[in-house]
Amino acid sequence: MPWLIVGGAVAAGFAMLMALVAVVAVLLLSEDRIASGVAAAGLPIGDHSVDEATEMLQQGLAAQTVTAMDGSRSWPLSLADLGVTLNVEATMQLAENAAANSQVQPVYSVDLNQAQTALVNLSEEANIDAVPGDPPQIGRSMEIPVMLDRLRRDTAGELADGILELNMIEVEPPEDERLSSYTGETTTHIVERGQELALIARQYGVTIDDLVTMNGLSNPDVIWIGQELIVPAGGEYVPANIPPAPRSSGRSILVDTSQQRIYAYENGEMVHSHLVSTGLPATPTVLGDYSVYVKYVADDMSGPDYFLPQVPYTMYFFQGYGIHGTYWHNSFGRPMSHGCVNLPTSEAEWFFNFASVGTPVRVI
Repeated sequence: MPWLIVGGAVAAGFAMLMALVAVVAVLLLSEDRIASGVAAAGLPIGDHSVDEATEMLQQGLAAQTVTAMDGSRSWPLSLADLGVTLNVEATMQLAENAAANSQVQPVYSVDLNQAQTALVNLSEEANIDAVPGDPPQIGRSMEIPVMLDRLRRDTAGELADGILELNMIEVEPPEDERLSSYTGETTTHIVERGQELALIARQYGVTIDDLVTMNGLSNPDVIWIGQELIVPAGGEYVPANIPPAPRSSGRSILVDTSQQRIYAYENGEMVHSHLVSTGLPATPTVLGDYSVYVKYVADDMSGPDYFLPQVPYTMYFFQGYGIHGTYWHNSFGRPMSHGCVNLPTSEAEWFFNFASVGTPVRVI
């Protein structure tokens, strides 16, 4: 009889084990799994559970890069640097419903402020300076507003093949307005060891922009020992043939698109001037007499094919045309914009503080 008891216990134990195996099998079969052969963002997530596939996507995309390209030139960019993140829940819903052996397009979200920072940093390598001369060197500049708009409209489509084609425009060299446009006295400074442009500007009581303009410097950070710099003795660089003020009393602003320069006047006298970038030939700046109708310390700007977040010191003078700061290029003195008047941010702040709502703006 003991052997019957032992045998019965073994049989019962075996039955319990088989029941447990059956339960585990049922659980495994009932667990949501991705169909065989499914891939998302180039990662094979088929035959995995949703949790496993989610982890694979998160880890894979964290290290994923795209290649920014301009012809034969290329630069790597991480999705993290571009501000691109995966919408895991939406992507996994698509994957769960995907047929076997299919490709699932990931659902992304993009932080356009971070994307803009990445593209501005990239432009420092990708842009080619336009240089006056005989013959002149035509430059190339990234159209960051257009690229931001592309990412905003279709992030997944832009990144699908791992290539981000750069929008580039050709940039003509600015007209040389150095000594031919300066009527005051000048001083020649010979650059010595350890000197920087900012120190030289402070020494003579002029601005860095004065020295850049007078000497046609393409990069204010690059000067060399023994270089001769022309310094305007009177302080601020002022071009000759200043256009007349829009009005003889009060404050007013004039933008000269032919000279790519903006002027501020008070009671008919010019008090400040700087190079600008107005509209490209396909998107020219409107001409005529207007006035500032609204001001924003920062404003998102968009058009049919561009987007720019938080544009600093914006003053609109006609419909969507405005005077504002520019963080996405440094090519002032030549047309570069979609119609607005671009200024360096520090200069835009000066004009922002100078003008009020109602200040006349003439564009010629």
